[in-house]
Amino acid sequence: MVCALSRAVASDIESCGRALAQAKRGRIHTGIGVSEIHIRGKFGDDKYGKTVEEKKARMIAMAVEAVKLARSFVDDVEFYAEDAGRAEPAYLFEMLHAAIEAGATVVNIPDTTGYAMPEQYGALIRGIRENVSNIGKAVISVHCHNDLGLAVANALAGVVNGARQVEGTIN
Repeated sequence: MVCALSRAVASDIESCGRALAQAKRGRIHTGIGVSEIHIRGKFGDDKYGKTVEEKKARMIAMAVEAVKLARSFVDDVEFYAEDAGRAEPAYLFEMLHAAIEAGATVVNIPDTTGYAMPEQYGALIRGIRENVSNIGKAVISVHCHNDLGLAVANALAGVVNGARQVEGTIN
């Protein structure tokens, strides 16, 4: 399998689609920030909405658009909910549900800042299994950073609580 990573931006996804055109098994991994910190910081412009609630609704719409576009190029689409560890759980669950409905086959749950504790991260994965009604249509993937030396412990906590794919960062 060859996987191409993109932001939830049409031109990025289209570039990934062209790059994977000859791949026997291609995957596009696309996503968007889901924590309020990322929404305010990366999408502060009023074109995404004037209030945080408007921006959150726009982020979900952008996620859905990105997954649908990626599916037009490949059958296997991984959606990342950037900074999921600091996201409001109900909003994260809503975002993941929408991405799966749009066609995501894998949902990636990053501990973007590497500050989650294993119990907290495991509970997040368990919460996704318990609160995202269509989670059975997708694989849960964990992506843990090692800022505090907890990436392996967090990844294992994710697996114990239902994750079936583990990603890591090296160096």
